[in-house]
Formats: sequence, structure tokens, C-alpha cells
Amino acid sequence: ACRVDERFYDVLANIFNIVYNGVPLLKTTLSVFDLPGVIGSTHVKMCEHLCSGGNDCLYSNNFAMFQQLDRATIIKYLAAMSFYFAVFAVPIAGNVFGSWLALTLNVLKCQYNEGFSSLRLEHWKNFLKLHIDGEGNLEVFAIGLHRVPKRWVKDPLWGGDIHGKKNGATPIKPSWSWKTPSKWMPLRNSRKCSPEIIDYISIKRSKNRRE
Repeated sequence: ACRVDERFYDVLANIFNIVYNGVPLLKTTLSVFDLPGVIGSTHVKMCEHLCSGGNDCLYSNNFAMFQQLDRATIIKYLAAMSFYFAVFAVPIAGNVFGSWLALTLNVLKCQYNEGFSSLRLEHWKNFLKLHIDGEGNLEVFAIGLHRVPKRWVKDPLWGGDIHGKKNGATPIKPSWSWKTPSKWMPLRNSRKCSPEIIDYISIKRSKNRRE
């Protein structure tokens, strides 16, 4: 005699079989959650036709063979691939990688370049300025900017007007020697928009340099 739990499982199996085979919408809905299986089985069916005769279907340029495929199969394959990558693969992979960068930045204190570049911030920029002093030593200044100005006005103290560049004439002094070489200045004079030296290093001149 069958036990009660065996009869119960048989009843559930029969109900599921009737509902699954008798309700097309439910069958389609359940197949959506098995996208890798749908993609794999459809890809196998396509390769059975495209790879017939010993052809390499992934590297074949015979467009006539692709035209012989059933449109429903192609649409099913492309829809499953698009839905799988757009809804599942890309968002999940992006969230996992973004969570890892947030963890390494805030906890492990590393991967600053990768984490900062992925944020795509227009502010917090920096650049290096090199200077060779009179003794031949190389000075490297790291200049940082907390906020990038978005609105600009002409600087009334611009050196080009003072040194004769206003009317297209040749300036008397080179621009690097001007007190205000930049023609434009931020509309709002904020401390956050002012550049500042965030690091400095000096490299001494080599004494073995040939004269």
C-alpha cells in the first residue's frame, strides 16, 4: 500500500502536469525563468542546420543558410539573449562590480583610480606641473581642484591686454611670465574653485651629468 505522502506527491505531480501542459501562458511564463536553457536549446537547433556539411556556423559568411532558419527560432533566440543580458546579466554584474569598488574604496582603501573613474565626476580634478629651477632640479607640483567652474567671464587683469596682445600685436613678455596669463576666470569667486597644491616632490639634478 502507498503511503499518504506518496499519494500527496502523486496528486501534486498530476496537477502540475495538467496545468503545465494545458495552460500555454503558464508554460511560457515558467520558460522565461529558464533563459539559459532556452538559449542553449535554441542555439543547438540553429547549429544543427548551420553546421550541417561540416561548416563552421560561427565563422560562416553564407547568408543564405541563415535565411533558411525559421523566423520564430531566430526571434526566440534574439529575444532570450536580449532579455537575459539587459535584465539579468548586465545589471547584476554591474552591481556586483560596483559593490566591490565601494568596498575596496571605503574599507580596504585601495583601487582609487578604478573607483573614481567609474563615478564619472566632473569635479575633483588634478594635474601635474613641472618646473626646473636654476640649479637644474626638477620640481613636480600636484595641483588639485575641488570644483570645476561651469560659468566663466573675461578677466579684466588679463596679461594679454596689458602686454599688447589685445590688437593682435606680439606680446612684449612671454605668457608664462604674466601675472594673469589666463584670459578667463570663474564667474563666482569661490574657494572650492581655486586650485591648490596637494602634493610636491623635488628630484635633484644628477651630479654625473656631462657638461
